Amino acid sequence: MSHYKLKGTSGSVINQSFPFEGTILLGSSADCDVQLDEPGVAPRHAEIRLLEDKSLLLKDMGSANGTLLNGEPVTETLLGSGDEIRIGTCRWMLQAPGLRPDRVLTAEVVQKSVRRWPRVLAWSIVAATAAGVAILKWKPEWLSGWLP
Repeated sequence: MSHYKLKGTSGSVINQSFPFEGTILLGSSADCDVQLDEPGVAPRHAEIRLLEDKSLLLKDMGSANGTLLNGEPVTETLLGSGDEIRIGTCRWMLQAPGLRPDRVLTAEVVQKSVRRWPRVLAWSIVAATAAGVAILKWKPEWLSGWLP
Protein backbone atom coordinates (compact mmCIF):
# COMPACT_ATOMS: atom_id res chain seq x y z
CA MET A 1 0.00 0.00 0.00
CA SER A 2 1.22 3.49 -0.88
CA HIS A 3 2.16 5.93 1.85
CA TYR A 4 2.43 8.91 -0.48
CA LYS A 5 -0.21 10.71 -2.50
CA LEU A 6 -0.51 13.75 -4.75
CA LYS A 7 -3.94 15.34 -4.32
CA GLY A 8 -4.98 17.59 -7.20
CA THR A 9 -6.10 21.03 -6.02
CA SER A 10 -6.49 22.95 -9.31
CA GLY A 11 -6.33 22.67 -13.08
CA SER A 12 -7.17 19.47 -14.94
CA VAL A 13 -6.17 17.36 -11.90
CA ILE A 14 -8.53 18.97 -9.37
CA ASN A 15 -10.09 16.46 -6.96
CA GLN A 16 -7.98 13.62 -8.34
CA SER A 17 -5.67 11.56 -6.18
CA PHE A 18 -2.42 9.99 -7.37
CA PRO A 19 -0.99 7.45 -4.90
CA PHE A 20 2.61 6.37 -5.50
CA GLU A 21 5.50 4.38 -4.14
CA GLY A 22 9.09 4.91 -5.18
CA THR A 23 8.87 7.24 -8.17
CA ILE A 24 6.13 9.17 -9.94
CA LEU A 25 6.70 10.90 -13.28
CA LEU A 26 4.61 13.92 -14.34
CA GLY A 27 4.39 15.20 -17.91
CA SER A 28 2.51 15.18 -21.21
CA SER A 29 3.97 11.89 -22.49
CA ALA A 30 1.82 8.75 -22.48
CA ASP A 31 4.47 6.89 -20.44
CA CYS A 32 4.14 9.31 -17.48
CA ASP A 33 2.39 8.18 -14.30
CA VAL A 34 0.43 11.46 -14.29
CA GLN A 35 -0.26 12.56 -17.85
CA LEU A 36 -0.99 16.29 -18.28
CA ASP A 37 -2.47 17.27 -21.61
CA GLU A 38 -1.93 21.01 -21.22
CA PRO A 39 0.07 23.68 -23.07
CA GLY A 40 3.51 24.34 -21.62
CA VAL A 41 3.91 20.90 -20.03
CA ALA A 42 6.99 19.02 -21.19
CA PRO A 43 6.76 15.34 -22.19
CA ARG A 44 8.72 14.38 -19.05
CA HIS A 45 8.26 17.51 -16.95
CA ALA A 46 9.04 16.52 -13.34
CA GLU A 47 9.70 13.54 -11.14
CA ILE A 48 9.22 12.73 -7.47
CA ARG A 49 11.49 10.00 -6.16
CA LEU A 50 11.68 8.24 -2.81
CA LEU A 51 15.30 8.24 -1.65
CA GLU A 52 17.04 5.57 0.45
CA ASP A 53 16.74 7.72 3.59
CA LYS A 54 12.93 7.80 3.08
CA SER A 55 12.90 11.46 2.02
CA LEU A 56 11.19 12.58 -1.20
CA LEU A 57 13.02 14.46 -3.95
CA LEU A 58 11.24 16.68 -6.50
CA LYS A 59 13.24 17.13 -9.69
CA ASP A 60 12.37 19.29 -12.69
CA MET A 61 13.43 17.29 -15.74
CA GLY A 62 14.67 20.34 -17.69
CA SER A 63 11.24 21.67 -18.67
CA ALA A 64 11.05 25.03 -20.41
CA ASN A 65 8.28 26.41 -18.15
CA GLY A 66 9.62 25.03 -14.88
CA THR A 67 8.19 23.46 -11.77
CA LEU A 68 7.07 25.44 -8.70
CA LEU A 69 7.23 24.28 -5.11
CA ASN A 70 5.20 26.42 -2.71
CA GLY A 71 5.23 29.20 -5.32
CA GLU A 72 9.01 29.16 -5.91
CA PRO A 73 10.75 27.77 -9.00
CA VAL A 74 12.87 24.70 -8.29
CA THR A 75 15.18 22.39 -10.18
CA GLU A 76 15.73 19.82 -7.42
CA THR A 77 14.63 19.90 -3.78
CA LEU A 78 13.42 17.76 -0.90
CA LEU A 79 9.68 17.59 -0.21
CA GLY A 80 7.53 17.36 2.87
CA SER A 81 3.90 16.66 3.61
CA GLY A 82 1.70 19.63 2.73
CA ASP A 83 3.99 21.01 0.03
CA GLU A 84 2.27 22.45 -3.04
CA ILE A 85 3.66 21.44 -6.44
CA ARG A 86 2.60 23.39 -9.52
CA ILE A 87 3.11 22.56 -13.18
CA GLY A 88 1.27 24.85 -15.58
CA THR A 89 -2.27 25.30 -14.25
CA CYS A 90 -2.14 22.03 -12.29
CA ARG A 91 -1.50 22.09 -8.56
CA TRP A 92 -1.09 19.21 -6.14
CA MET A 93 -0.70 18.96 -2.42
CA LEU A 94 1.71 16.29 -1.30
CA GLN A 95 0.34 13.99 1.37
CA ALA A 96 3.33 12.23 2.89
CA PRO A 97 2.83 11.01 6.46
CA GLY A 98 5.90 11.52 8.61
CA LEU A 99 7.60 14.04 6.33
CA ARG A 100 7.44 17.59 7.59
CA PRO A 101 9.47 20.29 5.83
CA ASP A 102 11.18 23.12 7.70
CA ARG A 103 9.33 25.66 5.59
CA VAL A 104 5.78 24.83 6.78
CA LEU A 105 4.64 27.56 9.19
CA THR A 106 8.08 28.29 10.54
CA ALA A 107 8.71 31.64 12.21
CA GLU A 108 10.63 32.76 9.11
CA VAL A 109 7.69 32.10 6.76
CA VAL A 110 5.19 33.78 9.08
CA GLN A 111 7.51 36.75 9.60
CA LYS A 112 7.95 37.27 5.83
CA SER A 113 4.21 37.60 5.28
CA VAL A 114 3.90 40.05 8.19
CA ARG A 115 6.68 42.32 6.92
CA ARG A 116 5.06 42.86 3.53
CA TRP A 117 2.14 45.02 4.72
CA PRO A 118 4.15 47.87 6.26
CA ARG A 119 6.06 48.22 2.99
CA VAL A 120 2.87 48.25 0.93
CA LEU A 121 1.37 50.88 3.23
CA ALA A 122 4.51 53.03 3.18
CA TRP A 123 4.79 52.94 -0.62
CA SER A 124 1.08 53.73 -0.96
CA ILE A 125 1.52 56.83 1.21
CA VAL A 126 4.58 57.90 -0.80
CA ALA A 127 2.71 57.45 -4.09
CA ALA A 128 -0.36 59.38 -2.87
CA THR A 129 1.82 62.23 -1.57
CA ALA A 130 3.74 62.41 -4.85
CA ALA A 131 0.49 62.51 -6.81
CA GLY A 132 -0.85 65.33 -4.61
CA VAL A 133 2.33 67.39 -5.00
CA ALA A 134 2.28 66.86 -8.77
CA ILE A 135 -1.33 68.06 -9.01
CA LEU A 136 -0.61 71.14 -6.89
CA LYS A 137 2.43 72.00 -8.99
CA TRP A 138 1.26 71.32 -12.54
CA LYS A 139 -2.56 71.32 -12.46
CA PRO A 140 -3.71 73.53 -9.54
CA GLU A 141 -6.86 74.43 -11.48
CA TRP A 142 -8.12 70.88 -10.86
CA LEU A 143 -8.42 71.79 -7.18
CA SER A 144 -10.05 75.18 -7.62
CA GLY A 145 -13.38 74.03 -6.14
CA TRP A 146 -11.68 72.17 -3.27
CA LEU A 147 -9.23 74.73 -1.94
CA PRO A 148 -10.19 77.96 -0.10
